[in-house]
Amino acid sequence: MKQLYLMPLSLLLIFSACENADNGVPLDESALLALLDADEAAGMDGFDSGGDMDLDHDVGLEMGGVGRVLSDTLSFGEGYRIRYGRRLLDLDRTVEFEAGEDTAIGLVTHTIIGEFIAKAIDTSNHEQIDSLSFTKEFSSIFTRKVRFVKVDDPSNPDGYRWKIDALTPMIGGSGDKVFITNLSFHALTGGLEVGEQLYSFTADELGDLFIDRESLPTFTAFSGVAAYADITNAGPEYTMDSTGVGEWVFLNYGRNRFQRGRRHLHDTGMFFDETMNDNTHSGAMRIHGPGPEQVRGVFRTFTEAIDLATIFVSDGGYNTNVWSIPYRVERP
Repeated sequence: MKQLYLMPLSLLLIFSACENADNGVPLDESALLALLDADEAAGMDGFDSGGDMDLDHDVGLEMGGVGRVLSDTLSFGEGYRIRYGRRLLDLDRTVEFEAGEDTAIGLVTHTIIGEFIAKAIDTSNHEQIDSLSFTKEFSSIFTRKVRFVKVDDPSNPDGYRWKIDALTPMIGGSGDKVFITNLSFHALTGGLEVGEQLYSFTADELGDLFIDRESLPTFTAFSGVAAYADITNAGPEYTMDSTGVGEWVFLNYGRNRFQRGRRHLHDTGMFFDETMNDNTHSGAMRIHGPGPEQVRGVFRTFTEAIDLATIFVSDGGYNTNVWSIPYRVERP
């Protein structure tokens, strides 16, 4: 038996009991929702930047003495650079539970309404160019599955408690134009050469790929990592330069808008990108630390493909595809 539970950000809970299909014992939905709220691997925090930001930046993360905010210097021959971001106006969450005797699966859906902000900054005087800057409203839907399991707990009067055992990546976005088909992470050597593949994810498996909560993708703090994202773009493509690339890809990471970073993955045939406009976008980053006096910490990525008409044309629609994958950072 399934029940639908609505959870707007106001923390108003609307739920009803769902009987265990095997033994008729009511499922304690409030306990499962509390676990979901408390888990740093889940949720949408970090997708909202609170406003426009440089294309590449780090804010509030432990950067090992080399913290900086990187400004994208692309000028497109016009003497300006681009900043963009989002401000969330409304976020609703629904959770649909399917319960067994010792396991429950929660289908989590986030529905977002927000404001997309794009600004062009004159590189000669650092002032906003109003004719190239705009905001537009957007709506997006994100989904993931979360698996809860019962574990023995003699201290609990029931003799057990629930815990989050695994969760799938979160998938979402807007429109039907751009899609991520593959995402992989590779180690970087001290000489900035691409080494072994660390993790890889494909679109075909993502919706049912349960990642063990205790075995999240793990990176060593302050190590180098290269990221590669394969993209499809159904077009028509809006291009800005001779590369012919019609979309940009960004790797967002962190915990929230006060602890976040973003890296632009390029398809320009330069640096880590071997071939221009082959729909594989790549870039490198230095993994941040877990936080002062912390040995390890859990964070979230939001890898997004976004078509250029969304960024450069005020009435060009809003087309994105986003994958959110939790990760752990451990101090060396």
